[in-house]
Amino acid sequence: MTDTSTRPARAAATRWDRSALQTSAELLLGLSFAATMAFGGYAAATGHLAVFAQGAGVVFLVTLTCVLVSWFRAVEREERADHRATAPVVPATASASVPLTTAAIAAVDAEYRR
Repeated sequence: MTDTSTRPARAAATRWDRSALQTSAELLLGLSFAATMAFGGYAAATGHLAVFAQGAGVVFLVTLTCVLVSWFRAVEREERADHRATAPVVPATASASVPLTTAAIAAVDAEYRR
């Protein structure tokens, strides 16, 4: 068992780990949200600039999708790296016809049955 009371379970990521493209996309997400709300409010109050509100809304939704996909891919990459670091070693005597996933599941199953 690992004592995590004095140190985190994994290294804390710094905010500088992002690329310039990802940072720009996140800034565009915030700006497009503000523009959507501003143009939408103005369009609702006056009836003008409805086209700009719709355009800003489309930019916001596209940017939101890109940023969310980027965030989820980053989490998957971290989990995959953590999994590789802690993956059980499959014995060399495992059958070659058995896929690696089945062998890994069998190794975990044998560990729990002990």
